[in-house]
Amino acid sequence: MKIAVQLLGLFLGVFMRTWVPYMRKLKQGKIEKFDKKFIKFALGSIILSGVSVLLIIPQYKESEAEITDLWMALKVFATAFAFGYGWNTVINESLKWNEKKSLGEKTD
Repeated sequence: MKIAVQLLGLFLGVFMRTWVPYMRKLKQGKIEKFDKKFIKFALGSIILSGVSVLLIIPQYKESEAEITDLWMALKVFATAFAFGYGWNTVINESLKWNEKKSLGEKTD
């Protein structure tokens, strides 16, 4: 149960960080179709955040009986979601920063 909650939170965090900007750009007309770069960024994020989550979550001091408790499941889910969302943000922003730098543009 614990690993299922972790993976669900992780995938949902990465998915939301990938899907929301895609939908915004689609609505604004900046893109017309799904770009495969979104998949590449999401896969990299899943790998990085998966490693992080699998190392961090076991440090919680709870018994297996407590994971069935809604509060503990929510805690594990929220942590995994945050890692998935956060690593995807780090990857996306660092790639954008490096693209601007390589093109000679000013970075904020």
